[in-house]
Amino acid sequence: MTAVGDEQANGYDRAQEARVVALAREIAETINAGTVEGRDVLREMAVNLVRDGVQINEPETPAGAPASGTGTFNPIGIGIPLILMGGVLVFLFPLVGLLMFAAAAMMIVWGVAATLFARS
Repeated sequence: MTAVGDEQANGYDRAQEARVVALAREIAETINAGTVEGRDVLREMAVNLVRDGVQINEPETPAGAPASGTGTFNPIGIGIPLILMGGVLVFLFPLVGLLMFAAAAMMIVWGVAATLFARS
């Protein structure tokens, strides 16, 4: 036995769920009534329209507030290709290869330090 408050707490109620199921069945019947060759196109179009039309409200951050987390820059992810490039270049141009290794080491140390400081 569920209370009305429980259904509203979940963000939807049974009437909305039943309507969505009915609309999905109607869309499926409409697509199946079409030609066999065009069903894939119609199905993809319906999925894309629903995906683009549904709005999921995410909490907005104030205009001056910094974004949460450390961002998308990952120094360790930059250090790995630098190691690989340094490994190749150390044989062709030893000084450049060693500089690549040094840059990779600095990036990896920076990434590890940023990870440790972010957790504490």
